[in-house]
Amino acid sequence: MSAKLQHIQNLRHIFQRSVEAVRPAQLLSEANQYALRPQVSTDGRRLSIQIQGKTLDITRKHCHVVGFGKAVLGMAVQLEKSLVKRLVSGVLSIPQGTSERFRDVPEMQLSAGTVIDVIEGAPNNQPDEQALEAAKRIKALAAQMTENDILFVLISGGGSALLPLPRPPLTLGEKMQLVRRLANCGASIDEMNVVRIALSDIKGGRLAAAARKAFAVISFVISDVVGDPVDIIASGPTCAVISKRSTAKEILEKYDLFAGLPEHIRELVEVSEAKEPLTPALNNSVYVVGDNRVATAQAVQEALKCGYNPFIASTTIEGEVQQLVNKYTDFLQSICDFRKGNLNENDLKSRFPFDSRIFQHFLKTLLMCERTQKPLLLILAGEPTVKVTGAGLGGRNQELALRMAITSYENADFNNVIFLSAGTDGIDGPTPAAGAIGCDLVISDFLANNANTLDDVESFLQQSDSYNFYKNLKAGEYHVITGHTGTNVMDLQLLLVV
Repeated sequence: MSAKLQHIQNLRHIFQRSVEAVRPAQLLSEANQYALRPQVSTDGRRLSIQIQGKTLDITRKHCHVVGFGKAVLGMAVQLEKSLVKRLVSGVLSIPQGTSERFRDVPEMQLSAGTVIDVIEGAPNNQPDEQALEAAKRIKALAAQMTENDILFVLISGGGSALLPLPRPPLTLGEKMQLVRRLANCGASIDEMNVVRIALSDIKGGRLAAAARKAFAVISFVISDVVGDPVDIIASGPTCAVISKRSTAKEILEKYDLFAGLPEHIRELVEVSEAKEPLTPALNNSVYVVGDNRVATAQAVQEALKCGYNPFIASTTIEGEVQQLVNKYTDFLQSICDFRKGNLNENDLKSRFPFDSRIFQHFLKTLLMCERTQKPLLLILAGEPTVKVTGAGLGGRNQELALRMAITSYENADFNNVIFLSAGTDGIDGPTPAAGAIGCDLVISDFLANNANTLDDVESFLQQSDSYNFYKNLKAGEYHVITGHTGTNVMDLQLLLVV
């Protein structure tokens, strides 16, 4: 195996181990300060559980669980193991195919006599009738809570699609079409979720409001949104909007969509601007149990084992993919120029595209690479966006990787750069791929067929068809395919400079 192919294998390994670090069994555990198994008090009269150092008295309380998202099955398994007979009912809304995908994985198996009903829906992260039925049942269960009940709410990425409950008279089809149009315009996950909240009968704190008679509502969240805003993750069903951001109307106007909407949808959006007061349960707590910082920390450990010098450049990557390619290539060029002696430290700092407060740490890592002759691995995480320009199949990670591959091929200084971009949920856009590899080999292998040209590569991008580009190149050798991972903390990008 050539050195470059070995590096590609190493990046795949680092990505896989980083994803494993944010599996629910690792996050919702005592090691992560979630001691959910009931403990009896010294006098034998009280039962309690520990959540991040806080004690919750569950004496004579009935526990219930609802969940929605790509990671909640594994979270529910952990909760069931801990609470055992204290858990009396539950409803989960999980992606179609999840149970089959994890049928041989013990940490993803509910007990044989489970009280939790599992509904699978939202294929390809698109709401459907199954997800709609699950949302109705989840809200109905929340509304049944009394002062003797505790409702545990499990939330993770994909939760918005798995908890669709449009506000009348809006239909599910109308809401899906609008969100799809927003996504195709390149709207961020924050922006799409603000619009979803405005049009929902369960999001934006409305689930917590339905459970307002409960003794407690406890939400466990695995974050898939930059900055971990709990009012935006899965559209914040147990948290009313608390962050200052654009309104749904402003977002729709930004993308020139509002004026063309049917009157009944415009009215719903404008009514939502009034921000009707919501009354949640008195004890309504939201805990972020894991995010991409856990994944990037694991990536560091794995990178060291591979003989690399790792540096976490950012965990808050956002922006359109071509903008990111420009940003990354400019930075790579500055590293190259610095190594050649054509750039001093101050010039390098002025071209550092990330938080200036971490520049000195980056510089130490870069100089260590020079001393040790080990490759530099830049670790990045976040959630870019992509503007859909054609009718092909693709996703932000595959398109980003392909654009980076072109850059690496066309610039001789970047022939030593290998890039991996993939979604930690194992799904990139409406495709079965998690992401792809981007390096000069990708393009040179494509051009090895003399009938292919660089214009053909550009054609794939114009058609938003990065998936089929990778699928048909050397039997998908440069694809990153994992299947559903059972978790989701956004995208992970590994940029290796050999």
